[in-house]
Amino acid sequence: MSTATEPRLYRVSVLATGFVRMWRGWKVILPVIVVNALLQALLILLGVLPYLTIAFVLVAVISFMILVKAYNFVAAAMLEAAVGPVNVRAVYDNLWSRYWVLLAWSVGLGIVVLIGLSLYVVPGFVVLALTPYLLMAVVDGQRNPLVVNFRTIGARWGRWLITVILMGVVLLIAWLFAALDGFFITGAPGSFLGWLVLGFIATWFLSAWALIYRSVNPR
Repeated sequence: MSTATEPRLYRVSVLATGFVRMWRGWKVILPVIVVNALLQALLILLGVLPYLTIAFVLVAVISFMILVKAYNFVAAAMLEAAVGPVNVRAVYDNLWSRYWVLLAWSVGLGIVVLIGLSLYVVPGFVVLALTPYLLMAVVDGQRNPLVVNFRTIGARWGRWLITVILMGVVLLIAWLFAALDGFFITGAPGSFLGWLVLGFIATWFLSAWALIYRSVNPR
């Protein structure tokens, strides 16, 4: 845990610092974002309708597993970028050793979020806001990610609150642009563009969260 004398990894704006630091991992994030967007767009080409069928469930599971793998890549890179240059080999070594644990935690978190969204929408977003460090702690190899998540929030609760609010504003703007994109560009091309933009926004947010996370949980 960080001490009072430990220097902060960010200054006034963690989002601004995160945007700059994320490019330390460009060798990882650029191919991951593009490949994920491409794969998600290819799944659209299958033409599977969103009904509860075996085909839809299979496509949804494949899409989810791809997303978890992409998160694994990017989160590992951003944890490195928060404190220095990104060691690409270290990022790749992290992948398979923790992927299945990360997948299990992701499924659990996803179920809780879906339950929250189905109840009254807001509880689902509250769960997401209260767990920004959960999966990051899994990627970091923490033994009790849930405890680490809430410990980090408690240690930097003011910064956490401000960051959640600002990210909410950014996501609202991104949602409006996504709706516009879906209106003018449909099908796989629209999906590819949407996932591409979402990938960069998600990486930016992960970079910001990694800065706060590492200020409380150093290597």
